[in-house]
Amino acid sequence: MERQLERRREPEPVQYDRYMEDMWLVMKSERDRIASLPHVLKFNEMPWRQAAQCYWKHYVGYLPNERFKLAPLSGMTVSEQLLFRGSKSGKHRHFNEAVLFIVRGEGYEIHDDVKYPFEAGDIVSVPTFCVHQHFNAVQETDVQVFFATAAPVCHLLGIQSTEQLEMHPNYKFPEGAKPINGPDGKAIGYRSAEGVEIRFGERNTQLQKALESRQASRFTGEVTNTYDWYRKTLTEQVDWRSSPTVPHVVKAKDRPWEDTPMGRLKYLSHATVPSGLLLFDVFYQEIPPGGHSAKHRHVSEEVHKTLDGRGYDIHDGNRWDWEKEDVVFIPPNTTHQHFNADPHKSALFLAFQSRTYYYLGHGGIEHMEDASSWKG
Repeated sequence: MERQLERRREPEPVQYDRYMEDMWLVMKSERDRIASLPHVLKFNEMPWRQAAQCYWKHYVGYLPNERFKLAPLSGMTVSEQLLFRGSKSGKHRHFNEAVLFIVRGEGYEIHDDVKYPFEAGDIVSVPTFCVHQHFNAVQETDVQVFFATAAPVCHLLGIQSTEQLEMHPNYKFPEGAKPINGPDGKAIGYRSAEGVEIRFGERNTQLQKALESRQASRFTGEVTNTYDWYRKTLTEQVDWRSSPTVPHVVKAKDRPWEDTPMGRLKYLSHATVPSGLLLFDVFYQEIPPGGHSAKHRHVSEEVHKTLDGRGYDIHDGNRWDWEKEDVVFIPPNTTHQHFNADPHKSALFLAFQSRTYYYLGHGGIEHMEDASSWKG
């Protein structure tokens, strides 16, 4: 019997998907970029620049061209602003929350038409989507504000929105720009030298309608099922944002110092300290003359504003020197320790630490070595 030859199907060409490989390359590129960046930015080397909201020093932004540009953080923006004597910032609102530390001066905030006085040493919490404006109340000195926002987190989640409702009074058009005037002759925007049209005070009307609907959608019944828990949560969170019992200014003089294995600390914002913040812990640390903090590590990123003294940090074995007014950046998962280089004077800094990581299941601190001042 003649043998039949079986015809086999030609194998189909393999379809390659390089998603994982491309991701590895991007991650490596980011790690290399982060490793190349300084962990200390010198205050005197960063220029004051005019922005729509204020005059500022901008250390960390969230736009694609700002990611890992100057410093190795990506979960918060970090800036410093100046309010001239008797003047004010612009007025705006954004989806992200913000925390402001008053480095010097005194004044007040207007948050959703409510006034909140502040002085040097205080922190101001700006809850999500709060219309806010900063005022210098005196003619004798400028107000200097060190601040951070959670804008990168909101941008990643697809909900970031910033509306500039009023420019600051010292605002000047960029070079080559031509003003766009409204019916009353006042400037409502400008056309840049490149022909790009910018309008002041444009509101996100779609988002505004959504928020008004959320405020009107109140749940007042009993929670009898899982779905109702979500309805009740909406009402609770809307009420929290507008509650007069939520502190928008935390007074430094009202908070206690604590002696801890990390050293001498004063917390102004923490999960157990009421404020309008959900995504930031804020604390002072004082390091005694010639002393050092604990050595520890946490997943969350952190930034310091040096208020007094001089010293250095050790980050994963690398030394970073700092002095008064400098800004120190601690990337995620970095083993770090702070040292006071002055044998006669204490050092003091103010820290913002991101609380976002806690909600991702990566909170807490890995303690490795006690502070020099700890006697426990």
